[in-house]
Amino acid sequence: MLRRRLPLTLLSLLIVTTVAACGGESAPQAAHWSAPPTPTVTPPPPLKPAPTTAAQVRSRVKTAMLDLDSEFHPETTEFTEENSDAWKLISLCRDALPSDRRRTAYRERIWDGETIWVRQYVVGYLKVPGRKLADELQGVLKTCKQYKVPGDGRTSEIVRPSPPPVANGPDVITFCEKLIGRSTRHQCTLLVARGNFVLQVDVAGKDGDLTVGTELLARIAPLATAALEQAT
Repeated sequence: MLRRRLPLTLLSLLIVTTVAACGGESAPQAAHWSAPPTPTVTPPPPLKPAPTTAAQVRSRVKTAMLDLDSEFHPETTEFTEENSDAWKLISLCRDALPSDRRRTAYRERIWDGETIWVRQYVVGYLKVPGRKLADELQGVLKTCKQYKVPGDGRTSEIVRPSPPPVANGPDVITFCEKLIGRSTRHQCTLLVARGNFVLQVDVAGKDGDLTVGTELLARIAPLATAALEQAT
C-alpha cells in the first residue's frame, strides 16, 4: 500500500511544532520582577468643629495629653509632674511667638527619669489657627542659630539633623538644641499643629546624647500625633 505524501508545507509545520513542544519545557523562563507594593499612608481623621468656648479648648487640651507606659520606656510608667501653668511655646531667639500671647488653655506633663526626660506641652486657641504658630516658629528657625537660654546661663546651638527624625512639613517641625554650660547635652523638640491647637514635645536621653534624643523623638512622634488627632 502506498502511503500518501504530506504536503511539504504541512510537514514543515509539524516539525517546527514538535521541536517547540519538546524544547519549550527545558528553555528557562525569563524572571519577572515587580516592585513591592507601596505602603498605604492612612490620612489623618477630619478635623472636629472648632471650639467656641474656653471650656471646650481646655477639654480638648486635656484629651491630647499622652499616657506613656512601660512599653514605651521603663521609666515612663507614671508621669512625674502635670500642671496647667501659663508656659510659652518654644520660641528660641525671641521672648515668645507673637500669636502665642493669645493662648486660651495649656497643659504640661513631664516624665523625669534617670536616663530619659520627656516634656509634653499642649496649647489651644479660640481665634488662632495652629498653623500660624508653626509658621512663626519656622520663621524664627531661618535666622536663629544660637542664643542664651533665659534664666540658666547656658548657650543653645540649633541643630537640624539630616535626615530629620520625623518628616517635616507645614504642620510638623523638628529640631534639636546643643545646650552648652557646665556640661554639654542635647535636647530635641517636635512641634505639631492641627486645627486651633499646637502640641510640643521635648526629649533628652541618657547623658544628653544627640543620637539617643533623635531616636527617642522618632518613637514618640506617632503617639503624640495620634493623641492630638484624637483631641482635635
